[in-house]
Amino acid sequence: MELRRYQERFDAAGIKLFAVSYDPVDALASFAEEHSIEYPLLSDEGSEVIRQFGILNTLIGPDEPVHGIPFPGSYLVAEDGTVAEKFFHRQYQIRETGPTVLHSGFGVPIDLASVPRAEATSTGAKVSVALGARDLMMMQRAELYVRIELDEGLHLYGQPIPDGFYATEVRVTGPDGVRFGEPQYPPTRPFHVEGLDEEFHVFEGDIEIAVSLTSAVREGDSIPIDVEVSYQACSDRECFTPTTERLHLDVPLGQSD
Repeated sequence: MELRRYQERFDAAGIKLFAVSYDPVDALASFAEEHSIEYPLLSDEGSEVIRQFGILNTLIGPDEPVHGIPFPGSYLVAEDGTVAEKFFHRQYQIRETGPTVLHSGFGVPIDLASVPRAEATSTGAKVSVALGARDLMMMQRAELYVRIELDEGLHLYGQPIPDGFYATEVRVTGPDGVRFGEPQYPPTRPFHVEGLDEEFHVFEGDIEIAVSLTSAVREGDSIPIDVEVSYQACSDRECFTPTTERLHLDVPLGQSD
């Protein structure tokens, strides 16, 4: 259903959609007609392919009525047939948002005009945060993308960092019922400060930090999320005062089918 919501964006990016289920052909045909699904639904009745791929949901016993379903997830397949990325979860209710798959999996830019976002500007940098979805449904997993755009010639420090310097750090908080993952920082490069016998690691250019979130919120119109981004912008010769930007998002709650 999530794929149907964003099918136009997948089509525009040249990405073909297929879904595999253990349901028989007639059940899938009825489901596709009821929910206006246009991409192919493939029937793996008996779960033979599911077993061959090693994704049979082993948390569901053979006596349970839904035995045979896979662990929920997606394979992202390149043009040469190799698996470029995959998203899988233990709980069958959890799903990635369409924009998260597009951006984190295929590198398709987020449509910033259609998602909750906020930004702030300070000396040497512009900081923004955007959700990888228009809204968030219960048990849906999305990525929160924190982006720091640096002025030319500047860098930020990453971990590990010598005493007396400030590493870039992202902290995300929200209400009970929202679970946040650890921030995923991009790679750094080694950096040497003239006159100091210390090892530094720096970010340069446009920096994107991803934080996953999964919502179990059932009621309300939106979910408040607060983001703190602490950093110290430096050139090869000087450093600016350490900065903490605080950004707020009100993420609309969506309704699942």
